Amino acid sequence: MRVVLALALALAVGIAGAAAQTAPVSLPFATLDTGSAWYVYGATLAELLRKTLPPGSTVDVKPRAGGVGNPILVAKNETPLGFGFTVTNRWAYEGKEAYTQKFDNLRALVGGLDTYYFVAVASKRLALASVRDIKDKKLPVKIYTQPVGALGEFAGRQVLRAIGVSYADVKGWGGTTTHVGYNVIVDAFKDGRADVLFAVITPKHPSVSEIANDGNVDFVGLDADTIKALQPLGYVPATMAADTFKGQAKPLTTVGFPTVVITNTELAEPVAYTITKTVLDNKEALVRGHAGLAEFDPKSAWRPEKVGIPLHPGAERAYREKGWMK
Repeated sequence: MRVVLALALALAVGIAGAAAQTAPVSLPFATLDTGSAWYVYGATLAELLRKTLPPGSTVDVKPRAGGVGNPILVAKNETPLGFGFTVTNRWAYEGKEAYTQKFDNLRALVGGLDTYYFVAVASKRLALASVRDIKDKKLPVKIYTQPVGALGEFAGRQVLRAIGVSYADVKGWGGTTTHVGYNVIVDAFKDGRADVLFAVITPKHPSVSEIANDGNVDFVGLDADTIKALQPLGYVPATMAADTFKGQAKPLTTVGFPTVVITNTELAEPVAYTITKTVLDNKEALVRGHAGLAEFDPKSAWRPEKVGIPLHPGAERAYREKGWMK
C-alpha cells in the first residue's frame, strides 16, 4: 500500500510539474523608450520568446524605465523581465548610489549582451575637448538627457559630480537641464535647442546615429581624472572605436559596461531556463534585430563581471547543460 501511495504521489507531482512548465506565462519586459537600442533589443527577444515559451504566453515590451528604474520594476515584480547594466544591477542589489534600499531578490539571466559607453554629444560650436571644459569655462550649456530613471541621466549627474559640478551650477551659469525621450532630444539637436547630450549608448544606437548624421556634433570623452573618480562606482575604462558614429574621427576615451537581462527570485525555474536558453541559442537572430548585439559571447554570458548580480537557478542550469559553467 505504501509503495502504491508513493508511486501515486510521485505521479501527481510529476504531472503538476509538467503542467507548471507548459502553462502560459505573461511577462511584461522593461526596456527603455521607443527610440532606444534597448527597446529594439526587447522587441527582438520578445519575438524569439513567443516561439519558445509555452503556447499562449505573452511578452509585453514596455518602453520604460531605463538602467536605473528597471531593477526597481523587476525587483517589485511589476515587470518580471527587464534590461539592466552591471553597474546599476550591483547598486540595486547592494542598495547604494541610485537606490535607498537593497533589492537583493534580483537575479541575472544573460549578461554581456553588448558594451555601452558613456558619451557626451556636443554641438561643434562649443569645441569641447572634454566634459571638464564645461566647468573650467563655466559654460551656459543646454544639457539634455533621457528621463530620470535612465542611466544616461544618472551617469550624467555622476560625471558632473566627478568634475565638481551640479545641475544647479549649470543653471547658475545660465544653462538648462532637460530630461526627455529621444524623439524630443533628436528634434532639439536639429532645431539648435540642445548643446550637449549625456547618454549611455551602444554602437549603431538609432537616435544618436540620427543626431550624428547631420554632421553638427562632436563626441566628447572624459579626462583621466574623471575616469579614475568613476571607477569606484563600478564603471570601467573603455574606448569607443573611431568611426563608430558619423563624424567621430578619433577613438573616444570614456567608461563602459554591458547590458544584462534581469529577473527576480519569483520567476519559475523552467521559465528562467527557457528564456536563458533562447537567448544563448539565437545570437544570429539577435544581431539581425540590432547590430549592437554583435559582440555578445554566449559562452561567457554567465560570468560575474558580465552580470553584476547572482544568476537565477534556471539560468545556471542552461549554462551548465552547455558545459560553459562548471
